[in-house]
Amino acid sequence: MRKDKRKECSSDMENRVLIITGGNVDETFLKRYRNVHPYSEIIAVDHGLVTADRLNLPLNVIVGDFDSVSENILRKYQNSNVQIATFPTEKDKTDTEIAIEIALSHNADAIDLIGATGSRLDHTLANLHLLLHPLEKQVNACILDAHNKVYLKKDSFLIRKSEQYGEYVSFLPFHGDVFGLTLEGFKYPLQGVHLTAGESLCISNEIIEEEAKVIFDKGILVVFETRD
Repeated sequence: MRKDKRKECSSDMENRVLIITGGNVDETFLKRYRNVHPYSEIIAVDHGLVTADRLNLPLNVIVGDFDSVSENILRKYQNSNVQIATFPTEKDKTDTEIAIEIALSHNADAIDLIGATGSRLDHTLANLHLLLHPLEKQVNACILDAHNKVYLKKDSFLIRKSEQYGEYVSFLPFHGDVFGLTLEGFKYPLQGVHLTAGESLCISNEIIEEEAKVIFDKGILVVFETRD
């Protein structure tokens, strides 16, 4: 099997970056997740600063136009050693994209995004597409919330049942077809399938062995590890 040589974003690594952005954040989940997964750097994006401040997280960088942040909170960080990257409201990139670029410029080994999902489906979909930037640089990046772990893969890989995020695993083709998809160790195995857009074939699978193999010849998969 041609394995993805990048480290998993859930593993301990030298330079893991957490980005807290402005979507919906379950603060109990964020606090618990951050306590279990140490980060070398935390970046708060616009309204994500409000959440990070409320949880008293040690921030390294804050990014945004800060139109949704109170002057008192912003002044607090202006008087600290936290790096502040301020951008106008009208610009060609979202604040989350800029934060990912900053994390990559800081040589992140992996990036976790929390607050990247929510009621604005356009932002959620855009954030999913932003995972292409770290993918191209062979840096693992995940979108996380209390129910979902979402990431992109362009090479075959393993999922260990003991380490999976939720009981369900789903796959969709991303930016074109996926060729020769084989699933081993799953409740619903596949052998050499050509996966195209518009199919729901690979939704809500389950891992039944200790190691599940996801093998494919070409393409990009978006992977959802989910729980109800």
